[in-house]
Amino acid sequence: MNPRNYNPSALTLAVASSRSFSLGSRSLIACVCFFVVSTLLLNPSVGQDAAKPKLAIHVAKIITSAGEPITNGTILVADGKIEAIGKTKNIQVPDGYQEITHKFSFAMPGLIEAHSHVGGSGDLNEMVYQTNPELRNWDQIIPHNDDLKVAIAGGVTTICFIPGSGTNMGGWGTLMKTGPGRPEDVIIRAPGVLKIAQSGNPERRDGEVGSGRMGMNYVIRQQLEEGRLYVRQWDDFEAGKIAQKPKVNLRLEYFKPLFHREIPVVVHTQAYQVVQSTLRILHDEMNLKVVIDHGTFDSYKISDEILKRNIPVMAGPRGFRYEPEDGQIKGIVAEYAQRGVEWLGVNTDAPVIPQEELAFQASMAVRYGWNEEDAVSGITIEAAKALMIDDRVGSLEVGKDADILITTGSIIDPRNYVKQVFIDGVSVYDISKDRRRF
Repeated sequence: MNPRNYNPSALTLAVASSRSFSLGSRSLIACVCFFVVSTLLLNPSVGQDAAKPKLAIHVAKIITSAGEPITNGTILVADGKIEAIGKTKNIQVPDGYQEITHKFSFAMPGLIEAHSHVGGSGDLNEMVYQTNPELRNWDQIIPHNDDLKVAIAGGVTTICFIPGSGTNMGGWGTLMKTGPGRPEDVIIRAPGVLKIAQSGNPERRDGEVGSGRMGMNYVIRQQLEEGRLYVRQWDDFEAGKIAQKPKVNLRLEYFKPLFHREIPVVVHTQAYQVVQSTLRILHDEMNLKVVIDHGTFDSYKISDEILKRNIPVMAGPRGFRYEPEDGQIKGIVAEYAQRGVEWLGVNTDAPVIPQEELAFQASMAVRYGWNEEDAVSGITIEAAKALMIDDRVGSLEVGKDADILITTGSIIDPRNYVKQVFIDGVSVYDISKDRRRF
């Protein structure tokens, strides 16, 4: 099953009120409109792209995030994909290719933001229920909105656009490109991730179950167990183990790719004890693909348990903390790295920190002790692996999407900046023609 096209016809009729799903005249009209929008969003056959340009990009140095840098390199791009990459002397440019030369510049993969709220019309925080598996946010995306235009100028070409953290399970997020186009052009995968929040934002003082950490653990377990049972019933039916076809439950349909481990759960989790609950409940008990999507405060002290489970940490937006044990300021990412965690990245939690400052988040982590090469990988290929989209983005390799940055030097050095951005082989930002936005 491909989650990118995972859109059963029954599910396209889902509405926010599906807990008590009924079809009056208004609901019927809403459902029909919802079906049309969903079809446009998720059916890749709707609106075929025009032919993308064929390019030969020549630079002084290529940072591939897939191996050693290439000096005096060339990247061939065709149909939105990388066709060839290597030293210029070894690349034969075919006839009809537009040649773009940045003699003294670097090329590198587009940056990947693992935690963003600026892909559409604001945060999605439905605060009535603590768990909201019937909600999804790709119907509200606004491609190339003003926030994303500036993000592109900072080198961000892919984001994990997720609901907010006002509840323990905010709903399903979208993996999308930041560049211009229709929704079906920019969506990489929908559903892309499930968003869960433990501690902090979801804590309330109104008294309902889920206000405190005991209640949070209970409602998260309860909702996931309901989803797992639903998926198991459908799996057993499709495998011929049971004869009676289960009833479609619109609230639980998207648990199928989640429990099939085809998409991850990204978790607002921070502080040692809370991350411990994340590991125990979501990984150990539910066997889900997990991304620790904050991992701040003293959570690096549980690195040995994170290592045992090979779970990625996309830390931020806090990059450092005061450690009362020794009175020192600690760089959070560096503390993870020193304890052996290698699957590391950073996030901005945009708009908490502006999306375009993703590379600067990595710069700050380097300032506090993270390795610079690892920092580049952390905002490219390691983030792509965490989000399970590294077959398309995150590195400059033949066959992958041509999401390419042209920079004045290492993006980790804040004195450098982005000169040009290609998304799917199309130039979407060029300071020689556009106003420099960042």
